[in-house]
Amino acid sequence: MENKNTKNKQIFKEAEKLIKEFSSNAHDGLNEEEVKRNREKYGKNEITPSEKVPVWKQFLEHFKDPTIIILCICAFVSTLIGIYQDEFPWDGIGIFVAIIIATGVGFWSEYKADKAFETLKADNENIDVKVIRDGSLKVISTKELVVGDIIELENGDKIPADAEILNSIDLLVDESLMTGESVPVEKGADNTHLIGGTMVVTGSGRAIVTKVGDGMEMGAILRSLADQDQEQTPLQYKLGKLAGLISVVGTVAAVLIFFALFTNSVMSGNFGILSNNVKIGTTVFLFVIAIITGLLLIKGNNKLKKLSAVLGPLIAAVGLSYVAFAIGKPANAIESAKSILNFFIVAVTIIVVAVPEGLPMAVTISLALSMRKIRRDNNLVRKMLATETIGSVNVICSDKTGTLTKNQMQVREVYFSGKHYDSSNFNELTQNSMFEVVKILLAANSTANVTKDSDGNIKIVGNTTEGAMLTWLNEMGVNYKTILDIRENMPVYDRLSFNADRKMMSTVTGLENSDLFNFNEKKDKDSQKIKSCKVVLAKGAPERILSLCNSVSIGDKIESFDKHKDDINKKLLSLSDKAMRTMALAYKVVGENDPLDKDSIEKDLVFAGLLGITDPVREDVPHAINVSKEAGINVIMVTGDNVNTARAIAREINLLEEDSVVMEGSEFKKKSDKEILSVLKKLRVLARATPSDKERLVSLIQQTKEVVAVTGDGTNDAPALKKADVGISMGLKGTDVAKEASDIVLTDDNFGSIVKAVHWGRTLYENVQKFLQFQLTINVSALAIAFLSPILGMIFPNANFQTIPLTVLQLLWINLVMDTLAALALGLEPPRDGIMKEKPKRREESFLTKNMSFNILTTGFYFMVFILLLQAFDFMGASALEGKNATSSVLFTTYVFMQLFNLLNSRSLKPGTSIFENLTKSKSFLAIFAVIVIVQVIITQFGGTFFSTQALPLYMWGKIILVSSLTLVVGALVRWSQKLFIKN
Repeated sequence: MENKNTKNKQIFKEAEKLIKEFSSNAHDGLNEEEVKRNREKYGKNEITPSEKVPVWKQFLEHFKDPTIIILCICAFVSTLIGIYQDEFPWDGIGIFVAIIIATGVGFWSEYKADKAFETLKADNENIDVKVIRDGSLKVISTKELVVGDIIELENGDKIPADAEILNSIDLLVDESLMTGESVPVEKGADNTHLIGGTMVVTGSGRAIVTKVGDGMEMGAILRSLADQDQEQTPLQYKLGKLAGLISVVGTVAAVLIFFALFTNSVMSGNFGILSNNVKIGTTVFLFVIAIITGLLLIKGNNKLKKLSAVLGPLIAAVGLSYVAFAIGKPANAIESAKSILNFFIVAVTIIVVAVPEGLPMAVTISLALSMRKIRRDNNLVRKMLATETIGSVNVICSDKTGTLTKNQMQVREVYFSGKHYDSSNFNELTQNSMFEVVKILLAANSTANVTKDSDGNIKIVGNTTEGAMLTWLNEMGVNYKTILDIRENMPVYDRLSFNADRKMMSTVTGLENSDLFNFNEKKDKDSQKIKSCKVVLAKGAPERILSLCNSVSIGDKIESFDKHKDDINKKLLSLSDKAMRTMALAYKVVGENDPLDKDSIEKDLVFAGLLGITDPVREDVPHAINVSKEAGINVIMVTGDNVNTARAIAREINLLEEDSVVMEGSEFKKKSDKEILSVLKKLRVLARATPSDKERLVSLIQQTKEVVAVTGDGTNDAPALKKADVGISMGLKGTDVAKEASDIVLTDDNFGSIVKAVHWGRTLYENVQKFLQFQLTINVSALAIAFLSPILGMIFPNANFQTIPLTVLQLLWINLVMDTLAALALGLEPPRDGIMKEKPKRREESFLTKNMSFNILTTGFYFMVFILLLQAFDFMGASALEGKNATSSVLFTTYVFMQLFNLLNSRSLKPGTSIFENLTKSKSFLAIFAVIVIVQVIITQFGGTFFSTQALPLYMWGKIILVSSLTLVVGALVRWSQKLFIKN
């Protein structure tokens, strides 16, 4: 077998030049002064992001919407007409101001949401790395790394910068991001170069950093990855399509409304008889607009083309209609043109009102809020999609260690030389010669390190199980320095790393005193003891280790394994029944002529003993399990521990019920998919599971159309994390590979935090539903009122139907209320109390539910009928008030207040839920509600010619509020009727 220790020295020698060049030290690393100097000389380990679009340009981007462009053109023409008539152009300027305000509020909301996403991205890029500085191991942020730093790498780490290997053991690196090749690359003496951004698949090593930040080989690739926008979530895509459909309906409605207004005006004789000059002038005017529309149709993007395809025929029809009527008196030309322009502006405004700009913004705001809240609950969202999907999860496959338990492992009981030890007699073990063997078995066959935090407290870096063993040795009187000295002074000839499939770790090392391992029984012909030797040190899952043993170390003797097999298994069962994690230790002394290939290293081992390790259950986990059950979420514990330990923990956290199924990995592998699917609903524990078992389990769950979340911490968990609908990696003990493959990083490794994320995910979904219900109610009523008012005016000429019941500026204010402000109010709603007592949403479930559709149609119909009757019969007494804008003021204010009360109604999506639930907790909702009321009062009382309003007396305000509040009664009746229908 090749002497890897010698090979490591060769690698170190080749790296001496780099160490000297960067003023570093292979053993002690850099000191603080050298770190500062190298950072100034070689730069920071940060990828410079691409130049961002200035904020003012981002703001102007919002004016590229075709409806906004057309509305601005119309406002400009309206302003010119006003100036020509020696009148102040209230309408034109008002439209400009309204557009700027509405666009500005929308831009600011999205800008704040984008900032939240940038913070999220920065959190995701902040990865810890292990470095040697001032002679000790430290854990620092990747961004603090400098050229010349000595870094420690192990299985699952992301290589933080370009580096050259100093020494390594079985180091394999995934360089697919750079090369496209999926096969891991072996790193060692013949290939020492490490590329920053790639992943360690297996093995370990030490390297010196050679390039950081933009200077790295993959700097350009990493920059492009950093600049990538978040993918559109399914909810955003689904609502985008719905918004497109609503826009088409709104555009068609706008065309119909225009012709209704135009026809009503013609029938009323408002145009009079115009001259041929006016006919020609108007036709030219319309022709110019038609050309602009045509250019948009030819040169514009898809959105512009779609809009122009509708507006083109509309304008052509207007031109022909106008020419047909435009004969006679030139005195009416300007007024007639102004009327037609006003009709056109109203039609375009209707499109603006109908197009639900607030819909994607509501999703964006809710996503940003949810991610912020989820982050506070110790979930770092890596992919925006997960924020939405987590709310629909109905199965969670959770690890045990550190997720359901505290990951505060302690060795409580041990079994060596056929004798049981615990805290009451641990001191007896230290008197036993076997303890010297135990020291070497635990110290030399481990990779966990010891360091100090900023407060000087001891901190274990690396595997927590190994950490528990080293801590136990320290408590037994072997201080950490001695432990690390043992490891440092023992050469490593080979190492077979632990992984979830092998479930064991072995190290081939050298030993000066062979007597410790009973090697004294092997003597040469002269009966002289051989003092130095090679030893295989092994630890791992008892089932795995025991299957490789053929003898047992009992005191000073090596005895047959079969003789002690039953006693060992009884002790193992006893430890497992106490919910202890069990670890077996073994060794093998290797003679000079004994084979040391990978197939024979772990054969014919000598069993040394067992460790019983406790890991207390997290206090909040039983409650979180109960919440999950109430929420209709099945929790499956997937663990590498043996079935008895797993069952004991499952009982402790209230996971098991009478008919629950507990299965072992070996049984799981043997069963067919059909057999597993038949028990899947009752499966609660999968013990001794491998990563491939976890991946198969996820696939089988998805076959049943369930939405599944899975947790993982190891490199081999990556396939299952990617396969799951929501992959959740561990932030404290998870590898960088697992984190890269996941959608969410659990920063406290706590199962309870996953349940909180589900809570916020459901709230996100529900808040967007609330906004959709509110907006579609306004859409239905506003379009119906705008279309039916002029039609009914023609049918009933003696009634008081307004040709244009709501002016352009009034419509734009309503649009601001229903889009931006409502999106903010409902998108920032806190979670509903009973939301975690309902079943999750199914994959195929429609976003627009039957209850929502019923609410929209009934409430929208009520609004339409109410406003039309208010026009026809003036039952509010608006006509009795002095002033030409009295009727308009009452109609406009009443409609806005009806929408305000409907905003309250929209807080309930189904019968049985109160619109006032958690209202006092929803500070954003109350604040926005108050802002709308205050602004509406100001507009009505002081808007004047600008908004076509006038000041209303106090008693009229009382009437408006009283009548508008009937919306709450209507909403309550609608919910009551739904409840009655469900009951029957």
